[in-house]
Amino acid sequence: MSVRCIGIHWNSSKPMGLEVAERLIDMLRRRGVQVCLNADLSERMDAADCLVDRFDRCQLLIVLGGDGTILSSLDYAIENDLPILGVNLGRLGFLTELETDELDEGVIDRLLNGDYAIDTRTTMMVEGRDYLKYFALNDIVITRATPSVRIVSLEYQANGAMVDCISGDGLIVATATGSTAYSLSAGGPVVLPGLECFVLTPICPHTLNARPVVVSADERITVRMVDDRGGAQAVLDGRRVISLDREHPEITIRRSVRQARFVRLYEKNYYGLLRSKLSEWTH
Repeated sequence: MSVRCIGIHWNSSKPMGLEVAERLIDMLRRRGVQVCLNADLSERMDAADCLVDRFDRCQLLIVLGGDGTILSSLDYAIENDLPILGVNLGRLGFLTELETDELDEGVIDRLLNGDYAIDTRTTMMVEGRDYLKYFALNDIVITRATPSVRIVSLEYQANGAMVDCISGDGLIVATATGSTAYSLSAGGPVVLPGLECFVLTPICPHTLNARPVVVSADERITVRMVDDRGGAQAVLDGRRVISLDREHPEITIRRSVRQARFVRLYEKNYYGLLRSKLSEWTH
């Protein structure tokens, strides 16, 4: 792949990333690579020769931030089929590949020479919705629509077969990638990211027998609200919301036709990553 243009997406809540962005833009300019910036970064940089929000012209996207920033950048990456290189400015950085001090001239040369591997990750979509807009890499969380402290009652099926009916705080439908996010906090299992599956994790169920269930990513997961006291909502990666009500009480989730693609420069032991990112991360 010939890299003529590289996009940079920066999380504006992390000002320490401006210095990293400035250094990165300088390295790319010196190599004759066109640079495209997201609007927030463009406003903060001397970027007269840079494109703004024209990620359709890019061949690769560098994301400066944490996992949340990567999730927000997927709107550009999924639509334009861009591989993402994540540079960690956050705390956890499970999806990122580099720390800021590792982004150097050698890394840029490797990117331009295509000297890296691509790690593809399954994403989910909601049937009947635009798959380029209503998708999730980590999870789709079905929960109450109002801030009141009350239970929501849901039933969920896999390919038409009843899995369970629960009352509680809701249900998480997670990918293998998202198994280390909200699902893990709710008692779900850690799933290796290469596995093609969905994890169905009840959130604080008001029962003793509801447990997380792992199903194939080829299954269609239908979640239906079985009471209408205030309604419910499906939240996609914490970014987009689909309302459930008496008129539209259910959604069906399935594997998306698009995948998220991540640049991997180094071979990493996933179990070691779990220990370093989760076991030792305390605040």
